[in-house]
Amino acid sequence: MLIRILCTLLLCSSSARLLAQEARPVLDPVATAIWSEHARGMGDRSDGRAGVDFNLVTGKALEFFEKFPEERRVGGILFNLASFGGWMEGDERTDALRAGWQQHLRRAMADALQNKTWPDNVWAGLHWVAAKNEIAIQVAAGGKPDLAALRARIDTITARVPASSYRTFLEQEYVRWLEQLQPEAVAAHLTKLAGSDVEDLAKYGQGQLAIHQLKTTPMELRFTALDGTTVDLADYRGKVVLVDCWATWCVPCVKELPAIKAALAKWGDKGFAVVGISFDRIGDKEKLIKFVADEQLNWPHWFNESGGKNPFGLKYNIRSIPATFLLGKDGLLVTTETHGPKLEAALQRLLGE
Repeated sequence: MLIRILCTLLLCSSSARLLAQEARPVLDPVATAIWSEHARGMGDRSDGRAGVDFNLVTGKALEFFEKFPEERRVGGILFNLASFGGWMEGDERTDALRAGWQQHLRRAMADALQNKTWPDNVWAGLHWVAAKNEIAIQVAAGGKPDLAALRARIDTITARVPASSYRTFLEQEYVRWLEQLQPEAVAAHLTKLAGSDVEDLAKYGQGQLAIHQLKTTPMELRFTALDGTTVDLADYRGKVVLVDCWATWCVPCVKELPAIKAALAKWGDKGFAVVGISFDRIGDKEKLIKFVADEQLNWPHWFNESGGKNPFGLKYNIRSIPATFLLGKDGLLVTTETHGPKLEAALQRLLGE
């Protein structure tokens, strides 16, 4: 899955970010030129990818990896390769291009992985791109992902680079499809990940296991809201509740607010409620209070002045926002997918007559 662009949690202070910016190395002009050619190959998005050149996209990507394997833009180029097919979805002008790109990328990745020796970070990233592309091809053909093949790919990465972030990305992909295709196997797999000696993977497994358990055990949450009132989810039993993790600095979060307000206006008297959990930075409480008042976000909000270390976020390993939990009348998790029109569809299903 090429997931939505999300606000990544900002865990560093402003001063630390400024220091990091000051220390950022000057970019090599040759690397920048290769990057620009790679980007040019993707064509003009506003004109149906006019001028697209698949050979340029992959050729310049591989040239960049070969000449500048440790450069910070390697991750961005890998993301482009993994995402380009998804970027062509929803545009009839690029429907035919998308299938052609997937086949081109399949050949390019197979050749690159077979015929070249790569540093660990690039090698693992290429496997990630190849795996994402295979899943896209299988789904586009009306089928389901080959979970055995995906598992084998992950195990290959694990054997060489167990702590690779690309291994974690593919484990996330594997869990997502496991939930759909083999739900009975999810808990055991998450338990295994939670016990990993790779810290990042263990945190992911622990968070996902906690979320998975919400399907059978009601969420427990009690806090003092911005207005001083005590909020306890146990008091919301009998209502459908949206727990919305957000922040004033998160543009996608703010863009979701009108839909949440509209849903509350439509369904509020039929048993729908909203609870907000703010991931705003330490010291931004007054800014949050003003924003909530100005935007008339008339539901309780939790702000504990811990920023990215919000205990709710730590428990469920929330690394990017918006993140939502839609709870049924029994307090059990219904879905974490409520963005865009999905919230209205879920409420219609749960509360519609």
